[in-house]
Amino acid sequence: MNLTEDKIWDYIDGICTLEEQEIISQLIAKDPVYKDQYNRLVDLHKNLNFMILEEPSMAFTNKVMDKIALQSELLSENVSIDKRIIYGISTLFGLMLVGCLVILLKNIDWSVDINTSEQLIANIKEIESAFYISSATQTILKYSFFMFDIVAGLIILDKYLRNKLA
Repeated sequence: MNLTEDKIWDYIDGICTLEEQEIISQLIAKDPVYKDQYNRLVDLHKNLNFMILEEPSMAFTNKVMDKIALQSELLSENVSIDKRIIYGISTLFGLMLVGCLVILLKNIDWSVDINTSEQLIANIKEIESAFYISSATQTILKYSFFMFDIVAGLIILDKYLRNKLA
């Protein structure tokens, strides 16, 4: 469709502004091209309004709806989640967290002798400042990235197995 037909269709449907309606009605009255196109589109519009739309039979509709319902039931039965996979993944995460805790506790210096509260405060400040750059923190970060790689690998393995089994 061109711009002229779009304007005329808007005019016929009554969805253009009042200014556009006035302009188009003047063009239809004065311009024979607009008038011819307007007459053709009005005839087409009338024919479209009188057309009877075809509908499928009720038996066909029922058969299609029954197949859709059956297919959705089959899909819901096939999507059941195996509890062993969930338990395996949660065990893996638990072991990784315990491993990180063990590494953290192993790298803490337990030989600090604390006699007074001032020494305790000084040691806490020293531990706080050293914690962010200590080797324990670096080790934890390495294992965090390792854990991320394992999770990404499990996601890829899951997608591969789902595609292979489907």
